[in-house]
Amino acid sequence: MDDAEMGDIVKKLEIQGDKGKADGTVLFDTGASRSLVRRDFVAKIATLHRSPYPYTFRLGDGKGRLKVDEFVALFIKLKGVTIFHQFLVAKNLAEEMVLGSDAMQLWKIELVPEKEDVRVRKELIDLKLV
Repeated sequence: MDDAEMGDIVKKLEIQGDKGKADGTVLFDTGASRSLVRRDFVAKIATLHRSPYPYTFRLGDGKGRLKVDEFVALFIKLKGVTIFHQFLVAKNLAEEMVLGSDAMQLWKIELVPEKEDVRVRKELIDLKLV
């Protein structure tokens, strides 16, 4: 959490994969288009899968790049909701996990900056199988 800036919303949450579970530091980042998890943290609790199509992300400074070629499926317990999501695996992240806008939109997670907290709008979660 030392690398998080003032105003960032960072939570210690229970993360579960197919091999086990651990408490992990999660940065909620609306500026991240995809959710990421640090490789050294997640390899202990989940099976990593190689992606046939690597992703390259432009970092916030506009210059740096982050290439990822693995993904993992994880469960997170947040505010009484068990969230299931696929995360891209990165070797170098400041936090153990970055929950991006992709997961926040799907799971109706809203940031509450004045309280440095998050809210899950359970009544809006409507998962459909069509």
